[in-house]
Amino acid sequence: MKQWTGLGSGALCAFLLGTTALHADVTADEVWKGMTDYYTALGQKVTTGSTEMQGDTLVVSNAVFASEVPEGSFTATFGEIRLKELGDGRVEITMSEEIPVKMLSKPEGGESVDTGMKITHSGLSMIVSGTPEDTVYDLTAPEMAIAVDGMTVDDKPVPLTLNAKATGNTGTYRMTSTAGRTLASEMKIDKIDFDIAAQDPEGKGDFSASGSLAGLSGTSDAVIPDGVDMADMNAALQAGLNMNGSFAFTGGGYVMDFKDETDTMHAQSTGGGGTLSFKMSKDGLAYGGSSKDTAISMQMSSLPVPIDASFAETVFDIALPVTKGEAAQPFSALVKLVDLKVSDGLWAMFDPTSQLPRDPATLVVDLSGSAKMAINIFDPKEAETIAGAPPGQLESLDVHDLKVSAVGAELTGKGAMTFDNSGPTPKPLGSVDMQLVGGNGLIDKLVAMGLVPEDQAMGARMMMGLFAVPTGEDTLTSKIEFKEDGGVYANGQRIQ
Repeated sequence: MKQWTGLGSGALCAFLLGTTALHADVTADEVWKGMTDYYTALGQKVTTGSTEMQGDTLVVSNAVFASEVPEGSFTATFGEIRLKELGDGRVEITMSEEIPVKMLSKPEGGESVDTGMKITHSGLSMIVSGTPEDTVYDLTAPEMAIAVDGMTVDDKPVPLTLNAKATGNTGTYRMTSTAGRTLASEMKIDKIDFDIAAQDPEGKGDFSASGSLAGLSGTSDAVIPDGVDMADMNAALQAGLNMNGSFAFTGGGYVMDFKDETDTMHAQSTGGGGTLSFKMSKDGLAYGGSSKDTAISMQMSSLPVPIDASFAETVFDIALPVTKGEAAQPFSALVKLVDLKVSDGLWAMFDPTSQLPRDPATLVVDLSGSAKMAINIFDPKEAETIAGAPPGQLESLDVHDLKVSAVGAELTGKGAMTFDNSGPTPKPLGSVDMQLVGGNGLIDKLVAMGLVPEDQAMGARMMMGLFAVPTGEDTLTSKIEFKEDGGVYANGQRIQ
C-alpha cells in the first residue's frame, strides 16, 4: 500500500505542481515529451487519446497517468491538457477543471479498497521558463479541491463523504536534469478547509468532522537518480534517492462528532502555528512536527463532566537509520508536551478538595544514540523479520533531557551509556543522574486523599531511600551506574 500510494499520488501532485515542465523549451511538443519521459522513467504509464497542434497550442486529449504494483493501482485521467507557446521562450500549461482519480488497494490477506476521487480547480495556470536542463515554473490556482467519489471495501459500498479545498495557491518549482534530476519547490496556500462524514454500513454509528488550516507554506527538495524504480523504495534509496521538506501553518481548528448505539462524543480544537518536516535517504528517515497554543474540548456521554485541556507547546521529532551496515548509525527521538492544563471539572473527579497542586504538567524526553542495522527497513522481505528479531543492535544511548513535572513534583534526569554486544544480552556501560523534587510531599497528599494506602506509601519511600540520597528539602538525587563487572550501582552501592 505504501509503495503504490507514494508512486501514484506523488506523481499526480507533482503533475499539478508543474512537473510537466521537465524539458520546457520554446515548443509545446518538447514540454509534453519531457513530461512523458519523466513519468515513464519513474515507472508510470502514460497514454493519450490524441495530441494535436492547434495554432500555437498543443492540445492533449484523454491523457491517463497510471501506475501499478502488486498491492494496488492508481490512475488519473485528464480530459484535456493545453500547452500554449507564449512566443518568448515560455509555455503556459492549463488543463481540464475536473480530474477523475481511481485508487485500488488489494493487500495480500487484507481487504480490497476501491476509491474514486475527483480533483477540481479554478483558474490553475503554470508558466514554464528556463532551459531543458534547468527549468522553472510558476503556479497559481485560486482554488483546488479534492472529493471522494465513491468507495467500496471488498465490493461493498462504504458511506463516506470527504472534501478538502485549498484557496489562494501559489508556488515556484525548479528542476535540473543533468546526471539524474534535482527538484526544489516553494508553495503557499492561504487556507485549507475540509469536512468528512462516515456511517457504519450496518447503521450502528456515525462520524463527522470539519476544520481548517490557515497560512500554509512549505519548501521541498529531492534528488532522483536516473533509472530508479520508485516502487522499489530500498533500491531507490541505495541508488541515491534523497528527499526532504518542511512545512508550516499559522493556525487552525476542527470540530468532530461521533455517536453509536450507546455513546456520543463531541470534540473541538483550536491551535496556533505549527510545523511538519521530513527527510529520507539511505542515511536515514526523519519526521518531526510541532504546535503551539492548542486547546481541546470534549463532551462524552460516558463522562459526567466536559474535558477541557490545553498545551502551550507540543513537539515530536524522530530520526532512524534505514540501511543495513556494519558501522553504527545515529538515531534520535524528542517528545515535548509543555504546560498541559485540564479543566477544574476534571480535577474535581479525583481531587474534589483541591489537595493536589494544579500547576501545568510537562513531559520532555530527548534521546539520541547509535545502532548497527541488521536489515534494510524498506526491503519488504527483510522487514518481515522484525517480528521475530530486532532490526539491529544498540551501540550507545544518550539521555540529553528527561523531565516529568506534575501535581507538585518534578523528576529530571540525564546520562549516557554504551552497550557491549559481545555476550548473549547487551551489557550497558555508563551512568544516569536523576533528581526528584517534591516526591515525599506528593506521596503524603495521595495518602491523605485515600488514593494510596499507607503500606504502599511506606514501600515507595523505602525504594526511594534505596536508590536515592536526600540533598535538600524534599529533594532526592541518584546516580545509577552500569559498570564493567556487570553490576548496577546506585550512589556507589551495588544493587544488582
